[in-house]
Amino acid sequence: MITAYPMFGKSKSLEICRAFVAGCGGIVAKDARQLLDGPAFFYGVNESNLHLWRQAEKDLRRDYFYADNSYFDKSRQQYFRVTRNRLQHSGSGQSDGTRFAALGIPISPWKTDGTHIVVCPQSAAFMRDVVGRPDDWLEVTLLTLRHVTSRPLLVRQWERDKTSLAATLAHDLERAYALVTWSSAAAVSALLAGVPVIVSDRCAAFRLSGSFQAIEYLPRPTRETWAGVLADNQWTLNEMRSGEAWAKLDGE
Repeated sequence: MITAYPMFGKSKSLEICRAFVAGCGGIVAKDARQLLDGPAFFYGVNESNLHLWRQAEKDLRRDYFYADNSYFDKSRQQYFRVTRNRLQHSGSGQSDGTRFAALGIPISPWKTDGTHIVVCPQSAAFMRDVVGRPDDWLEVTLLTLRHVTSRPLLVRQWERDKTSLAATLAHDLERAYALVTWSSAAAVSALLAGVPVIVSDRCAAFRLSGSFQAIEYLPRPTRETWAGVLADNQWTLNEMRSGEAWAKLDGE
């Protein structure tokens, strides 16, 4: 039986946890000191459930499910992604494209005349608690970029208001040559806008991304099937409650 471990005092986390376990016959555990038997489900990690998240990640005999906001900015607050034993889906696999088409999001031609590089750091809490990485990503990334390119760097500072942040991303991507991030959904937005990316191997955009060493030769692969697979692996709360998400959850 799956147990969900919401963040204390976060109503959204509790709502999503309740929706998911309703569809798979699980339970919600509040203020748990240790994991109960069986798979674990998380939507968000903070000091209230960090000890449980770390237990789940280290226990190779136990499945965990990690949920977060939509892969696509346009469907934020309507859809929520869920993955098994990883933070994001890789985008590999097959899709008929129906769910992605329903979102009404265009896939723009690849840009070939961009100038600057957009750099998108994520919150210190996410990098420290969820990823388990010291808060030095931005410093290391900027240093690396300055060694491999002379292109202007545009740093988009992290903000708690994701809707406001997403609203300015399209503008920053208009004349962008590339976007660099750890695992932000900004990478998905960039690829759909025709801007190549460099990301970590835990990001949904990794299989379409390039490297710092070959920054002037970033790949521009086809994106339709990849986008379709991501759309197939995010669900509405009603789809979670009904069990549809659980039945279709990709176990890659």
